[in-house]
Amino acid sequence: MFSSKYRVHVFLAVIALVIIIYPSLSHKPDQQRIDASTLAATHFLDLVDSGQYEQSWEACAAYLKNEVSQQDWVTRLSAVRSVSGKLLDRKQKDYVYTKDAGQGIPNGEYMVYHFDSQFQNKDHLTETITVMLEQDDTWRVAGYFIE
Repeated sequence: MFSSKYRVHVFLAVIALVIIIYPSLSHKPDQQRIDASTLAATHFLDLVDSGQYEQSWEACAAYLKNEVSQQDWVTRLSAVRSVSGKLLDRKQKDYVYTKDAGQGIPNGEYMVYHFDSQFQNKDHLTETITVMLEQDDTWRVAGYFIE
């Protein structure tokens, strides 16, 4: 079909296009977004770790507050944390930035953080925290899961 000389040129042209176009297609936030969303996630975790469940709900996004009442939030979080026990160690594993919310989720910017955590009664758990950028340009927690 193509001579080997042309195949090499086509291959190099495709590679060059990938190198040029890929950065604009990849969803990587700027450092300011990373820092602000990380601060929101760690502040939230500090509240939860210190047993301030009501205050952790107050630090959540409006979306989450509309989905879960403060009383339900406190009840669920108390139950989970009573089983897992005191936090012994937590290391951030990774994060994912997206503007794709999915069905039933408000459009916007999201950061999803995963932490490898060790608790007094549970050795290896993964904590997942989703923070969203709200309309007032403040990052707030929109989800928290322990598995």
